[in-house]
Amino acid sequence: MPEQSRESETKFVALEKDIEHLKYVIDELEKECDFVKTHFTKKNSERLDDVKLIHGRIDQHLQTDLDFHENVRKKISVKFDTLDERIRQLDKWKWATWGALMVIGALVGAVFKMPFK
Repeated sequence: MPEQSRESETKFVALEKDIEHLKYVIDELEKECDFVKTHFTKKNSERLDDVKLIHGRIDQHLQTDLDFHENVRKKISVKFDTLDERIRQLDKWKWATWGALMVIGALVGAVFKMPFK
């Protein structure tokens, strides 16, 4: 019996060492898991901040482009309105001139009494 007792004691000691080793491995793995969680969470936060910054820059660039195009459109509209007004005035003068020429022609015809053949 003493041999069996000695053998059991040796097995228990070996099991205790294996258990201690497993506890050590588990503790190390938990530390690494915590490190990975913290590291990736921090990196993801930094990436999200970078993405927000880039989106802000893109939005600012788009707004600048929109403002530029709106200013160009306004300038073109002003020029178009100016040209449109000038064309209307010329058109009025054209018809006024034609009317005056017809009146002058009629007066000249009446004064010289030209017969129409």
